[in-house]
Amino acid sequence: DIFNVMIELETLGNVHYVEMQDMTDDLQLKALFGLLATQEMAHKELYTKYKNMNITFERNLVTEEYEGYMDAMLKGTVRFLEESKEIKNFEHGFEVAINLEKDTILFLTELRRIIAPEYHAAIDNVTDQERNHLKALYDYKSKF
Repeated sequence: DIFNVMIELETLGNVHYVEMQDMTDDLQLKALFGLLATQEMAHKELYTKYKNMNITFERNLVTEEYEGYMDAMLKGTVRFLEESKEIKNFEHGFEVAINLEKDTILFLTELRRIIAPEYHAAIDNVTDQERNHLKALYDYKSKF
């Protein structure tokens, strides 16, 4: 379920950034959104690879309470994904982008907690990229 949601988040992120790129005439923002869209697809490919590898999780770390927490997060994210498909305006689009990045960072943090250590470096790399996405979005948001 986590990889499916991660794949969906990255797919929606890619589509969203392409739409945002089309909504602006600012060349720096166009470049930023283009870069973000490309990176989202690379992340999607990584999660698809992991999903197809049938990576297992540390079962002892996945308690009933933890499963409930992850289920609530997944449901909230799925609801957010459905509600976010229509961009009302550029500012709304920025808010959606920021929330997508935050959710992705949260899922990666949780994924790293339960996934085998040999995958930590790859997850850390993607998490760093997502943090950079979030910072870039906040930097631009403060300009308008």
